Parts: sequence; structure tokens; C-alpha cells
Amino acid sequence: MKLDRFSALQALLVPVLVVLAGCNKPNAMGEASSLIVVAADSLWQQVEDQTYEVLEPVIYTTRDEKQYQVQPIDPHHPAFNDLRIMRNVIVFGIDQDTLFQELAEAAGIELGDIQPGRVFQVQNHWALGQVVTAVFLRRGDEVNSWVGALPSVLNAIDESYRAYVLRRMFATPPDTALAADLGRRFGFSLQIPLLYDRIARETDGGDSLFLARNHNPDPSQLIRSVLVTWRPRVDSLSKDLALAWRSEIDETQYNIAQGIDDSNSSVISFDLNGHQALEVTGVWRDERGDFPAGGPFIVWLVNCPTRTYFIDAYLYAPNKPKYEFMLQLQQILGSFECVRPD
Repeated sequence: MKLDRFSALQALLVPVLVVLAGCNKPNAMGEASSLIVVAADSLWQQVEDQTYEVLEPVIYTTRDEKQYQVQPIDPHHPAFNDLRIMRNVIVFGIDQDTLFQELAEAAGIELGDIQPGRVFQVQNHWALGQVVTAVFLRRGDEVNSWVGALPSVLNAIDESYRAYVLRRMFATPPDTALAADLGRRFGFSLQIPLLYDRIARETDGGDSLFLARNHNPDPSQLIRSVLVTWRPRVDSLSKDLALAWRSEIDETQYNIAQGIDDSNSSVISFDLNGHQALEVTGVWRDERGDFPAGGPFIVWLVNCPTRTYFIDAYLYAPNKPKYEFMLQLQQILGSFECVRPD
């Protein structure tokens, strides 16, 4: 891959590198979903296709979308001194590589004590808020040991990325008082960051709907929404029930009526703390048709002892990668608990 596109980035990083040369480390730069892969060009050419295939997995949101973006860099290339302060760096190396020895020392690892294929991570090595993932290759068999380690590398990257997403999400802590109040009033609990707006709406039967919404910095740029409502417990959970229920809700509770595209939907039955549950995914689109708004949604149906809860999480993030925001919504969904009312 050509490095020409780094020229503008290097210009922006020059002031930061002055700090790196001094006593203090700079803050890490770039997106956490951007993976800077450090390896000699001669080796990269032999593993390029396999690396893209494994480290750029595709998920479906409103279309196929890569979870991560890989950019290779030779450690001897002039751009390396700039790119080493990016947020997510991966270094492949053998025991004779000075750079790899530096990382092993920072991690407190003796290279003679570990086997090729070992993956370890170093925090804040060249920049604050940075994760460097190091991959130990077998000398003389670098290609095979590189390819064999890729699934472990992806697991390490995804684990650290998810932790990063949660730190950002809970920069303001979860609202524990709200969670207790929801349990007392409505029989369920959710862990929601304090910065989410929240509304309990009344219907003819009393309080029967809870809505939490985060539209920072502006609703035209980003909306994360979680809605919970309920009915008397049903005998069977199904995709048809989930989508029919969602159609009723979006027409009355959302700012715009949302048409449903389930052509790429997934349906998963699972156990939630001993309770039967179902997940259905899909894509919503503005039914008015005068503005091409849309985004992914996740619906959960959960059978609690006396009620079936309907939980709808949807995202609006035009022209943005959506993986991070979908992880945030999944975290909120995963915090749902049936709580027996007083």
C-alpha cells in the first residue's frame, strides 16, 4: 500500500513529535479502529492478503463495513517516526529485532522464555492512550508464524478496542440511581451513562415506556437511542413479533416513522440470566422519503416472570463508521435485567 496519503498526517504530527523528543509523551493520535502494522516491506508483501482478510473483518450495519482499517509501515521508512504515536500499533518481529526487544523489555518479557506466535500488548509506550500489540515471529519461518498468529492478534485488538469504547462511553459514569428507580417502578434495570436524556411516557394504562437518547454533539450528526416497553408475558418469542412490535413503536414514539428493512437481518435466541430472550437486527429508513436517513437497529425481546419486555436500540450516524456506536448500544442492551417489582 502506498504511503503518499501519510504526507498530510505527518505535517500535522510535527508539533506533537517535539513533545515526544522531550520528557513527556504526547497523546496518541488517530482513530482506535486504524491499525498501523509495522513490518519490513519484504515480509509484508508475502502476508499482505492474509493480513487484510483477518484484521479487517466485515460487519453489516446499513451496508458491509470494515471493523478496522490496516495500514502497513516499514520501521525504516521515514514515516514510522510519525506513525508510531498512533493509537493502535501492531509490531511483528523476531528476537533479533531491536524494536521488538524494546517492546518486550517494556512488557517485562524475556524473549528466551516465550514461544513464537506469542502476542502481548504494551500500553502508552510511545504515546499516552496508545496500545502497541507485539507479535513474536519464528526466525526463519516468519511468514507462517505471522499468518498463524493473526487470529490471536485480532482477538487482542478487539478486546482492547472494546475496552476503549467502554471507557469513552462511561467517561460519565452509569446512572445507578436511575437503574434502581427503573427496577422499583417498572420491573427492569438498565445501566445508562448519565449524559443520556431519558423520558418515561404514560399511556392509558399508566407509565409503560422508557426512552433514553444521546444526540451529542448534534442530532443531525449522531443519535443513539434505547427504548423499553412491555406487555403481559407471551408464550413464544419470534422475529415477526419483534418487528411488528417495533413498527407500532416507531410510528408513535420516534421523531420520524421508520420503515424496516430486514433483508440482512439476523435472529438469535439466547438465555439472559435465566430468562428466554431473542435478538433481531435490521435497518431502519425514514419513511417520508424526502431525506435519506437511516441506520441499524437491534431489537431484544425478553421474557421476564410476568412480562415480555421489548427493547429497541437504534443508531443514526451518517457518513461515520458505526462499529463503535453499535458496541455502545450492545453494552446497554447487555445490562438489561428483570427485576421483580416491590
